Amino acid sequence: MFHDAGGTVYHGHDAGDGVHRAGGQARIAGPHPTRADYGSFATFSDPDGNGWVLQEVKKRAPGR
Repeated sequence: MFHDAGGTVYHGHDAGDGVHRAGGQARIAGPHPTRADYGSFATFSDPDGNGWVLQEVKKRAPGR
């Protein structure tokens, strides 16, 4: 589990070690400090090589 150094939006797109980070944002290990909705993430690759990013959602935003 990790959170983005720039806030509650993860700017990367991978399931590995953060090859691309828009604006140079880095991953910080552990959940978002305030456990903000949409603020904590986990990544993995499936056996077919597809990358996945999971985002913690405790309360859905209106209209979602």
